[in-house]
Amino acid sequence: MSMGVNSATLKRRLGIVDAVRRAGFVRTEALADQFSVSMVTIRSDLAYLQSQNLVIRTNGGAQPAYGYAVNAPLDESPTLSEARALARAVAFRLQPGQCVFLDNSLAASFVPVHATVANLRFVVNSFETYHLASRCCDGAVSLLGGEYDRLGYPLVSPAASHALSFYDLDLAVISVSQISKAGFSLLDQTGNCLEAAIERARQVFLLTDRLDRTEADAPLLEWRNTMSVLHGGSPPDGAVLCEDWSAFGGDTTGSE
Repeated sequence: MSMGVNSATLKRRLGIVDAVRRAGFVRTEALADQFSVSMVTIRSDLAYLQSQNLVIRTNGGAQPAYGYAVNAPLDESPTLSEARALARAVAFRLQPGQCVFLDNSLAASFVPVHATVANLRFVVNSFETYHLASRCCDGAVSLLGGEYDRLGYPLVSPAASHALSFYDLDLAVISVSQISKAGFSLLDQTGNCLEAAIERARQVFLLTDRLDRTEADAPLLEWRNTMSVLHGGSPPDGAVLCEDWSAFGGDTTGSE
């Protein structure tokens, strides 16, 4: 959402998007009651959200704009549901003013949708994540650049890694395809700046839908003491934070 929107307005508009997506259709009066604002305010919010292709105004209310990635139907796949839960878990832990690197995974791309704290800066290397964050977040969004294929996915190039040197990263959000005592492997295989982001960030969240998953012949990266694991869990934020290897049992080979 555009710069200059205050945090209360941003939080309400994100809540409206979520309420409409969950219900399929919500009347304007119901939204005004739910968010304790006037009908005029809700109509203004809906007009803005429709201009951003986040909802469609119809029949005295609003329905989801299913053509856009942030608005998934209620029968969304388990993978998409898990991605959203992990994104909410990251957003729940963000602090005002942080500079946050996002990889090109589904879970990371949804983080700006749920982020409500002030003065965030997101650093991304995907056109899709850039456009999603620009539409849904009140923070600044930086696209690293480099080389991209015709679909907008980054190619292996030193340019993105070099561009990272200009950012003071507080947090890197990285999805992993497997994780164990021995280490972890990256889910996002596009580009080559993820390891640079992991190295530069003061804190790293590794996102996974399960623990102790292993895959033969997958290259493993070593655990660092800057890392925490977010994996499937319970509300309010939808995930459990594991700050060491205690969840794996046994020894802690690979930890620092």
